[in-house]
Amino acid sequence: MAKSSQHPNPYFIEAATIDWGTDGVPRAGKYGDIYFSQESGISESRHVFLSHNKLAERWRALGTETPGRFTIIETGFGTGLNFLLAWQLWQTTAPSNWQLHYISVEKHPLNPQDLKRAHESWPELRDLSSILQHNYPPLLPGQHRRLLNSAQICLDLLFGDALECLPALLDSPSPSSTRSESSPEDRLPCADAWFLDGFSPATNPDMWHDTLFSCMGVLSKTGTTFATFTSAGFVKRGLRAQGFHVDKVTGYGRKREMLRGTLTSQTTEDAPSPPKVAVPWHRPAAQSQIASAVVIGAGLAGCSTARALAERGVTVTVIERTAPASGASGNPQGILYTKLSPAPGDLNQFTLSSFLFALPYYQARLDSGAIDGDLCGVLQVAKSEKEIAQFSQLKQFLNNQDWLQFLSGNELSKASGIPLTGCGYFYPSAGWLSPPSVCSADLKHSNIRVITHCEAISLVNKPNQGEHWQVHDRSGNIIAGGDALIITNSNDALQFPQTQHLPIKPIRGQISYIDDASLTHSPQCVVCHEGYIAPSIDGALCIGASFNLRDSDTDLHQRDHDWNLAQLDSLSPGLIKEDVRISGGRASLRCSSADYLPIVGAAPIVADFAKHYAALGKDARTSIDTPASNYPNLYINVGHGSRGLTSTPLSAELIASYLCGEIRPLPRQLCESLSPARFLIRKLIRKQAIE
Repeated sequence: MAKSSQHPNPYFIEAATIDWGTDGVPRAGKYGDIYFSQESGISESRHVFLSHNKLAERWRALGTETPGRFTIIETGFGTGLNFLLAWQLWQTTAPSNWQLHYISVEKHPLNPQDLKRAHESWPELRDLSSILQHNYPPLLPGQHRRLLNSAQICLDLLFGDALECLPALLDSPSPSSTRSESSPEDRLPCADAWFLDGFSPATNPDMWHDTLFSCMGVLSKTGTTFATFTSAGFVKRGLRAQGFHVDKVTGYGRKREMLRGTLTSQTTEDAPSPPKVAVPWHRPAAQSQIASAVVIGAGLAGCSTARALAERGVTVTVIERTAPASGASGNPQGILYTKLSPAPGDLNQFTLSSFLFALPYYQARLDSGAIDGDLCGVLQVAKSEKEIAQFSQLKQFLNNQDWLQFLSGNELSKASGIPLTGCGYFYPSAGWLSPPSVCSADLKHSNIRVITHCEAISLVNKPNQGEHWQVHDRSGNIIAGGDALIITNSNDALQFPQTQHLPIKPIRGQISYIDDASLTHSPQCVVCHEGYIAPSIDGALCIGASFNLRDSDTDLHQRDHDWNLAQLDSLSPGLIKEDVRISGGRASLRCSSADYLPIVGAAPIVADFAKHYAALGKDARTSIDTPASNYPNLYINVGHGSRGLTSTPLSAELIASYLCGEIRPLPRQLCESLSPARFLIRKLIRKQAIE
């Protein structure tokens, strides 16, 4: 959600203005062009994009022995017609163990009402369009991932300008170093087909730009195809300069000609390059394809990572020193929520992106009975003067969103069921979940093996012995091995030499159990304040949680029980009865990073970073073309603090995208902000020694 120079609101995006003519055809008021033909929209889309990318033939030829992914990138999502038709064709032609990854950019997304109205024109697509409408992201700028049809369809909707969104998918500083017809080890994530849609060059010239063509060159491989309704000469020349063989063929209906083609060669010498990454420290080192992985830690981060990899066909071994969900992920109720800020920033952008991904992700699992919980709504009360001021500003920015409501006065009590005053944010689709049930559900996969009550002590890289990584116990015995290794064991990540430099810290949190009869009113949704309270389970209430930075003890303390009760009493005086009794509790250690963002990405080799990027200490803007030096196929996923339920599903998708060679679910800027190497880069810029 990059801040616009014209709109200080970081959540602003200009939605499409639709002119519905008497013929029922939607026209874009800004561009004066139609979205589809009422008579032949489906036939035209199939002719231009499906047929001329030869999708039916290519999908029928996909192998069934191992899972795979076919990636389409589209410019101009519009009504979603091309996506719906591709999805429909995929269901009838592609192997069931393959995934369709559909990435589409839209500068002016339709509002849900116009989207639904447009879909009424296509009765044959009713079932699929209904699923799309239900999963359509809110109108917020950024990259929105949705997993549909039990994750057989991965839809990434990028709401923003294509000339900003597409470069944000890139890691490389130059197309010459990333064209992927060389060895598998040099291969970067690539598209298999392009749908160049959007409005015509005559009505929307800004999109049809050299930046578009250069990004296509980087994000394509030998054999990648494209199709577009236009036959404009500069489009043809721009694609040929990127190495595409371009054919001019018969268009559909009254459009005499269109373009299609295939990437067959290198870019020409005069081909424009995409925007350069000045210091590509985030770009992972060359990787080999993986078939197996080891995950250390079976909390929310580890279990979600294992599941994301297993669903991609990777054989995963999970090592846990006690039992799954035995640490901070073991609380009976975890809260699915986010905290908003009126100012743009990476922390705000990531927490909101992960929250909006987590809502439909968990809802589908709850609906199937795979996990326990209740998305009964979350009310976040604004108490301090700063929070109240932010409430007013955010209400101006986000007052027309269906995933968020701004409540005040009696509305708070009506939503929560307990006496409250003031103002607050209500997230109607959020709520509480059982973290142990989430972990258990994640681990129930045929590709996952769990080893419990076994402690990982050392990590050994064995690149020439079949398995790249071996995990040893205290006696030096091999516990497990795999092509890749992911460290997800929270604060214990500091015990390994490869990750001991990370600035993570334990934060003690204690929850308290009280009887439902101890309150004068029973909460009907989750209420977050300085602590939180959730609806009761079998007559028992969970309240908490304390926040102790300098205490790593996990024994229960009366002072923390007293703190939890005091916070609840401050929230709603008179809510707690005088004879309240603490019936129990649970204390554990959260893992947090120095900047409160999770640490998700490749493990850097510290000495190499100190050497390769030392020039940043003299000039932070120095252009350095040396890619990151990371341990091969060693990744980290820790530091989720108190928001693990919210942040781990999207973080797991990010880890899987790195290891499985996929286009990421987040723009490069956010991936850099999550990267374990970010702390080393900051130290170098500040002229601090790194060890």
